[in-house]
Amino acid sequence: MRSLLQVRWLVTPLKLPRPWLPCARCNARRPFVCSGKFRVNAQKKRLDAWLVYRCAHCEQSWNFPVLERCPVNAIEPALLRALTENDATLARRHAFDLVRLARYCAEVESFADLAVERQRITGDTDNPAVAEIAIRLPYACGLRLDRFLAGELGLSRSRLMQLAETGGLVLLPATRRALSQEVRDGQTIVVDLWRAFAAEAPSMAARIAGEDSCDKVNPACIIDRSD
Repeated sequence: MRSLLQVRWLVTPLKLPRPWLPCARCNARRPFVCSGKFRVNAQKKRLDAWLVYRCAHCEQSWNFPVLERCPVNAIEPALLRALTENDATLARRHAFDLVRLARYCAEVESFADLAVERQRITGDTDNPAVAEIAIRLPYACGLRLDRFLAGELGLSRSRLMQLAETGGLVLLPATRRALSQEVRDGQTIVVDLWRAFAAEAPSMAARIAGEDSCDKVNPACIIDRSD
């Protein structure tokens, strides 16, 4: 009897996004790089905090607002400590907030360099019928889902579209034109392995589960799709 293979993919972007901004020192639009440092300024009972960026060419600074005129007594002590201690996790979370970054600049450069860690939850890869892939993405990466899946599954984007149209690949939650949208945390990809790949279903299952030869060389499977 063919089994259900359930796999979790933890997808981690490796490079921080870079906002492009006018640089007064360069007199040109330049990419700005996150420094990982916060600037905190308190005036009376209110506090401002920024994440500091530096021009990639001249080190000119730009401050990305994190808190603006916030009452000091409304700030959680843990958050205040993280800001003053330049907590790396907090800096990374704000650096990947593409929606807020886009409010302050016309262009945010995202990178397709990803580490994908695969974990098999249930099932085996010997005789699978269906694979369910749960996507966990702690930070937005700005990468289209079809491009991401094409690289991970070793398929062309036209082949992915064909599978989606014939029911061989189902995306949950179902949204219009989901393949052309960004990869999102909480998505589930259901692949009908037997219908889509027939005799090659076990090898595709091994690839999905990270148990093929590529994953044995590098379990994190670092992917660079910047071309």
